Amino acid sequence: MDERGRERITENLNRRNRERESNLANLKELRNQEASEYEGLEYFDQVFGTKTREIQKNLNNLQPGERTQLTGTFNKIFGSIQELQKYLSTSTIFLTERKIKTCQGIINDLQAQAEEKKTKLIPKKKFGFKSYTKPEVLIEKDGRGKNGAGKDDLDGLKKRQEFQWTVSGRKNQEILLESAVTNGQDVTLSDLENCLVRIFGHPGSVQLSKMTNCVILTGPVARSVFADDCTNCKFVFACQQMRLHTSQSCDIYLHVTCRGIIEDCTGIRIAAYSWSYPEIHRDFLQAGLDIERNNWQDIADFNWLSPDRPSPNWKKMDEKGLIEHWDVFLEQFRRENSISHQ
Repeated sequence: MDERGRERITENLNRRNRERESNLANLKELRNQEASEYEGLEYFDQVFGTKTREIQKNLNNLQPGERTQLTGTFNKIFGSIQELQKYLSTSTIFLTERKIKTCQGIINDLQAQAEEKKTKLIPKKKFGFKSYTKPEVLIEKDGRGKNGAGKDDLDGLKKRQEFQWTVSGRKNQEILLESAVTNGQDVTLSDLENCLVRIFGHPGSVQLSKMTNCVILTGPVARSVFADDCTNCKFVFACQQMRLHTSQSCDIYLHVTCRGIIEDCTGIRIAAYSWSYPEIHRDFLQAGLDIERNNWQDIADFNWLSPDRPSPNWKKMDEKGLIEHWDVFLEQFRRENSISHQ
């Protein structure tokens, strides 16, 4: 064999060796990533489980006692539930949708249990919740909507079910949720069409489902905004974390301190939060949101894994299309959808 033949064989052997080493390195990196992800999920399960059991134990140990002491105990329990909600919200980036819904259900159940026990152990003067209605402007006073059943007619299980939705099944209406109803509470809306909803105050969380041609404006939300099955809507959200699922043709004016997430969505346009009202700075402070920190441009699309190309499912809104004067836009929306305003 001549010198050239030996060089060719040596070169081929060296190339194969480099390819083998590269493949081994890639496999090692993949295993490390899988191990890291598994360890993260395992750690989340441990922490979430420990915190959940601790809250449940504190709820089970509650007994009648002195009012001031009980009030302090309940404040600690509600604080622990809020911390658990924050932990879930900051962990959703690596959790599956099924896992998030399961954990959110656990938190909602703990919240409902705490509210129920507080009502039993710290009774307060009963008063009736009534909806004060201006023409076409529905001011929700009871936090459940016009179809809600009376509190005295609900047993423990029904109370937890009633906790799920605040306003449901409305068309061509303007709905106002005042701060007295929303502050620190979980606000939920479902099955709305051609509706305008303004949510003042600082809710604990906001959940939306089945919105069609709606405008939803929220004050600062302490934890998360979750929305799914929304079409042709305009949203104004300020929150710690935002997730949008199975939605299309929606505009979002966003203030988010963590990261926005979309999944199974198309035609989503994003812009910076631009709504304002007199008490908004106070509400930002009480919600615990940093008004100077807004990651509205940092959107993760769980259906788009290419690191080299931007997701085709969302884009930044063009400046020419931005809503600058919300009062003018809302008045136009009312006229187009036959919603009168007093």
